[in-house]
This record gives sequence, C-alpha cells and structure tokens, in this order.
Amino acid sequence: MSEANYRIRYKKGDFEVELQGDKDWVDSKFKELTESKTISPAVTSSKGVVPATSLVEFIKAKGNPSDHTDIAIIFSYWLHKKEKMISYNKTDIENCYAKARITKPANVTDLMNRVQGKGYVMPASEKKDNKKAWVITRSGENYVEQMK
Repeated sequence: MSEANYRIRYKKGDFEVELQGDKDWVDSKFKELTESKTISPAVTSSKGVVPATSLVEFIKAKGNPSDHTDIAIIFSYWLHKKEKMISYNKTDIENCYAKARITKPANVTDLMNRVQGKGYVMPASEKKDNKKAWVITRSGENYVEQMK
C-alpha cells in the first residue's frame, strides 16, 4: 500500500473514526486517539455531532443515498449540526446540493414539504431571508443518525 493511501478505520461502541493519509501521520493520529481519555467531538461522534469534515464525506458516511428525501434530510441535519443554523430555507438546501455536486430537484420547496410530511422537518416560526424556513425535528435527527 502506498504511503499516500494508508487508511485505518476504528470502531468501538458509538465511536468510529477513519483516518487516511501518509502512514506516519495516520499512525500517530490513531495512537493519539486511542490513548486519549477524551476524544474531540470535531473528530467523531455518532450522536449530536457531525463526524465528517465535509458535506460530501457526510453523505458518503450515510450510505450515499440517491433518494432526494433522504438527501434533503441529511442536508437539514448538516445545516443544523455542522453549520449551526437554527432554521434554513430553500436557498440553503440548494446551496447544499451545489456543495455536494448533486443535481437538485426541479422544486426544492415541494421536496421539503414532502420531508415535512414525513415528520423530519417542521416549519420554522419565522421566515429566513423573507422565505419559508424549516427546522429539523427530533425524528429527523434520529433518522439521519440511524442511517448506515
């Protein structure tokens, strides 16, 4: 295995981490993480913190779904947990599609209304940038956390 492609995946309970890079860096980070009494939430956690460092990685970690309702709820989770948005609108979801390099559906508002119908998001109490906004529900958070 070449130095640039060295990878370790480690899972223990709810903690899972995958490190990739040159062998010396991966070995030192792995040792640091496994010997540490506390693990930084920025590194990983399956509950409450987004374990990925990019939206694309996060989607892949969730099984790389192709269904737009699953993608939209993943975006909702990302915006809430990683981007720290209390509410988000159609433009925010469209920006996630662009960042993830996924073709967006023709009607994002209709998509979000379908996600809302499943109980994964609900309307925000106020508009955001003069547009309808949503917030993720506990059911939505649980749904994303249980993916893959």
